[in-house]
Amino acid sequence: MRARPKVVTVASAVMAIGILAACSDAPTAAPARAFVPKANLAVGDVTNSTPVVGVLKICKAGNTGGTFVITDVGDGIGGTGTPKSLLSPLSVTNGQCRIAAENLGNSTANQGDFYSVVENAPAVPGTTQQLTSCVGLEGAIACNNNYFVNNVHGVVLTFTNTLPPPPPPAVCDFSTFGGFVLAPNNISYGGNAGRVEDGFAYGSLNFENHTTGDHIHVWNVTVYEHPASGPLSGFADSRLASGTGTINGAGSYPVEFRFLDAGEPGVDDRVYLKVNGVVLIPEQVVQGGNIQLHKNCKKAPTDEKH
Repeated sequence: MRARPKVVTVASAVMAIGILAACSDAPTAAPARAFVPKANLAVGDVTNSTPVVGVLKICKAGNTGGTFVITDVGDGIGGTGTPKSLLSPLSVTNGQCRIAAENLGNSTANQGDFYSVVENAPAVPGTTQQLTSCVGLEGAIACNNNYFVNNVHGVVLTFTNTLPPPPPPAVCDFSTFGGFVLAPNNISYGGNAGRVEDGFAYGSLNFENHTTGDHIHVWNVTVYEHPASGPLSGFADSRLASGTGTINGAGSYPVEFRFLDAGEPGVDDRVYLKVNGVVLIPEQVVQGGNIQLHKNCKKAPTDEKH
């Protein structure tokens, strides 16, 4: 009869030790459940791109940041999760990840919330915006702007924004040219164009279309620059000169002349001519003459400034 109380005493001691171990911070303590939020995890915090249960993260790649509107668009099948929070609008700089929303502490399966994420229009016109990655704890997920977050699911969205390339620096030089091409029209040309130190363009252009007999004259060049796109734009030393011209002394027509100084003696120089929307000289190597790019500014006559 004395042995029975001894058994009860041992069992009680084992139970007490187990309870203490479960509440202890010692290495033998039971691990915390994954959905319990950490003290340093809060909406708006800067974090990394690793998915975490109960957390919606937004990351920024490319070469510029962005601002996002986050909206709670509906509850899970099991209802909304608690506690939950979101930050909107949310600004994320390039190379950064931030916590946009949390939904933790759910007690029922499928409890949680769906979130939509919309990026605001870029501050710099021409910036490209693209959602390039959607990753959940279960791997890649659909980028359908309906992201579920609860004590099982976490989502990381990566947006890549790219600023447009800067415009080429304004040229400050001048060109002189004269020569001819034979096809598809037999056209001779001559003139000069340039840009002075204070930014004004100047020059005059003359073309004789020997196929049609037309004389095209631009007495006042209003644009002189490196062509940003289109014919001859791939050459650093190409230039575009344009203005309003006459045909046989009458009318007012837009004229665009593109040319390339490819070195001396000019046998590899190239030209392109468009008059009133019609290409009279497709981009081609000249048949004769010379184009010279002079890489220094000069002063234009007063009556040629614009």
